[in-house]
Amino acid sequence: MQMSELSTIAARVLDALVGASLVTADQVASALADAPDEGQAGRALVDRGLVRPDQLANALEVELGFPRVDLASYAPDDEALEIVPAAVAHSRAILPLFEIEGTLTVAIGDPVDVFILDAVGAELGVSMDAVLAEPDAVRAAIEQYFPGTEGAVSPAVELQSDEIEISAGDFFELGDETPLVIEAPGAEDAEGSQRAPQTVEQVVAAIAPAGAPTVDLDVLAVADERKVAVLVSDILELAVSRGASRIHLLPYKTDFFLVFRLKGRLEKIASAPLSMQLPLIEGFKSYAKLGGVSSGRPVLGRIHAEIGGKSLVLTLSSVLTLSGQRLVISISPAKPQPRSLPELGMAEAESRALYAMVERGRGILLIAAPVTGGRSTTYYSLLHHAAQVGKTVYSVERSIEYEIPAVAQVLVSPGQPINASGYFAAGMRQDTDVMAIDSLQTVEDVHLAIEAAGMGKLVVATFAGGDIVSAVRRMLDLGAEPVSLSSALTLGVGQRVVRTNCPNCSVEERSPLLARIPGADAAMSARRGTGCPNCGKSGYVGATGVFEVLPFTEPVRAAIGRGGSVADIEMAARASGMRSMVASGLAKVKEGTVSPEELDRVLRFAQ
Repeated sequence: MQMSELSTIAARVLDALVGASLVTADQVASALADAPDEGQAGRALVDRGLVRPDQLANALEVELGFPRVDLASYAPDDEALEIVPAAVAHSRAILPLFEIEGTLTVAIGDPVDVFILDAVGAELGVSMDAVLAEPDAVRAAIEQYFPGTEGAVSPAVELQSDEIEISAGDFFELGDETPLVIEAPGAEDAEGSQRAPQTVEQVVAAIAPAGAPTVDLDVLAVADERKVAVLVSDILELAVSRGASRIHLLPYKTDFFLVFRLKGRLEKIASAPLSMQLPLIEGFKSYAKLGGVSSGRPVLGRIHAEIGGKSLVLTLSSVLTLSGQRLVISISPAKPQPRSLPELGMAEAESRALYAMVERGRGILLIAAPVTGGRSTTYYSLLHHAAQVGKTVYSVERSIEYEIPAVAQVLVSPGQPINASGYFAAGMRQDTDVMAIDSLQTVEDVHLAIEAAGMGKLVVATFAGGDIVSAVRRMLDLGAEPVSLSSALTLGVGQRVVRTNCPNCSVEERSPLLARIPGADAAMSARRGTGCPNCGKSGYVGATGVFEVLPFTEPVRAAIGRGGSVADIEMAARASGMRSMVASGLAKVKEGTVSPEELDRVLRFAQ
């Protein structure tokens, strides 16, 4: 086996060690013969004294280009922090930094830890990459972002103003449904033909619908404050006119990208040299009255604005990343109202089951989805319904997306002496019908949810997971006692968000993808948007959910109670009648609402 043929991180490192003449190919082959995988083989080389840690660190930097970072001037992304459970961060000594297109980059202090990344990535369901940092800095950062048993984020700059509210915990998650995909110039289009590199003006013209305002980033070449202010207004108007939920300014190598999140998917609007980004970032900060705040510190701010005749709330988040300043602006209605479950795309029978649980049930109602799977939207829909039917509701939230007057919402901000578990425990003495926590992140959170369920309360909670079964298994791995958890769970929801076909340009066709979607009729016809001015040539307008609803029947509880594997719990769930997300998605394909290509993009069926 040639070392260069190996694709794991550990294999790349072993190949680099041979290339640097630190070990021989025979020594690597011997280690591989005695170990079950490349990761353990790499550790064996260090344990045998064939490679010193300092030599390994040098090989990572010089041979593989692993960068070394100063964590004192770097703030991890919130999305990355949610991917790694606190227990994993502490036990594996890794600090998640950012995630791009399914690859999670983490900081490690001990170079030998590079050999565990493949196993950790498989456990979390992501690809892994790494940067090097000082060991003490990694340990301190893990304690900072995952203090004790509580996963928190670092405090942001706090300012006071009559017109703006700033809070480290006041950050909305609005429609952030799919991983970042930025297509490089020259990438292939949907038909497979090669596109020529595009100018900023061509990119905007190709994406924006006819008549929509456009933006010209070339004005940034001369940092004229008046022109930058006009550009900021133009970008905001364009984003609102296209229905964007977020605006991103993303640095990458020598360029930066202006990106909109449109109906759950990120689309590149324009790009310019990285040297031209700072005036635009400062322009947005000035717009939100954040001018003068140090660019080296993470900043969160919120301001009310009237744009395009709409009353909106803009939430700004600015952090310093490895590539430079990253700015994200969330756009939401000034007074948003949660949507009903059918409006989110849930089938009528499944919606009735969840509503019945909210109205009369007890135990834990668990909502599972990836970080970008829309679980907070379902969470608020259920809380809103509970309040409407006269239930007293107490909700502990790390970020407040919707304000529901009849719900007692408690915001947990970083730096507060009381963490989410502390607020949840306090709420158990508030004579409430429904206890809710927007994210179960620690074993303490899980234990308190189980305790509240044992008191006869309904507990509505979310958990980061690919589906409901894997989420339950991860809760067991987190440290939940199997029998206690199995007896507390009553109903589970797994979900993802998919884009819906544009009604103006969707056409009926036969898709070869149907042949590999489980349960699909390969001969049936489907619809797919072809692109038109109405949808910005994307083929999609709007988004909906695909769901699975699992009643925790006795067979399912038995599988959980004995600490069963994902396969064991999955088998019991299917025997109990759970309809999968695949089946939910296929129903929408048959309706013509969702294309097979979109369902495949989100659920990723095997080739």
